[in-house]
Amino acid sequence: MKSMMTVLAALAASAGLQAQAQVKPAIDYTDMWWNASESGWGISIRQKLPVGGAVDALFAVWYTYDPRAVDPVSPGGSANVPLWLVMPGGSWSTPTTYSGLMYVLTATPFAQAWSASARNMQEIGSFRFEFTDAGRGVFTYNISPPPGLASTNPAFGLPALSGSKSITRQGF
Repeated sequence: MKSMMTVLAALAASAGLQAQAQVKPAIDYTDMWWNASESGWGISIRQKLPVGGAVDALFAVWYTYDPRAVDPVSPGGSANVPLWLVMPGGSWSTPTTYSGLMYVLTATPFAQAWSASARNMQEIGSFRFEFTDAGRGVFTYNISPPPGLASTNPAFGLPALSGSKSITRQGF
C-alpha cells in the first residue's frame, strides 16, 4: 500500500510539473509593435499556433539600427544602417510574459539564390516581453555578445546593450 501511495504521489507531482510547464498565453500577440516616441524601430511578432501538445511560441524580429555602421547614403551620412535581431523561440512563464534568447545573423540577400554557406547566426543575449494588455507591453533586452569573435561573425563589434522599452501594438 505504501508503494502505491508513493507511485500516486510521484504521478501527481509529475502532472503538476507538466501543467506548470505548459503556460498558455492570454491572447494572440501577433502584430507589429513599436514605441511612438522612438519612431524608426519596431518589433514584428508572429505567434505560432500550438501543434500537438505544444504551447504557442513566438517568433519575433527587432528591427533597429546598427550602432557599428553609418549608412553613407543617409541624409548627412549620419544615420546608422538597419539591423535585424531575431528571437526565434522562448517560453511563457505567465500568460503575459514570454522570454528567450536573441540572435544576430547574416545570410544570402533575398534577391539572390540561397546559399547555406552564407548563413551565420550568433547568440547575443536574451529578451523578455511583458504584455500589460492586448495593446501594450514592455520589451526588455540584454545584448552581450561573447568575446573573441572572428571579424566575419555577425556579432563582431556589437556593443553590450541592455534596457527596457514600452511597446504598443500598431493599429492599421
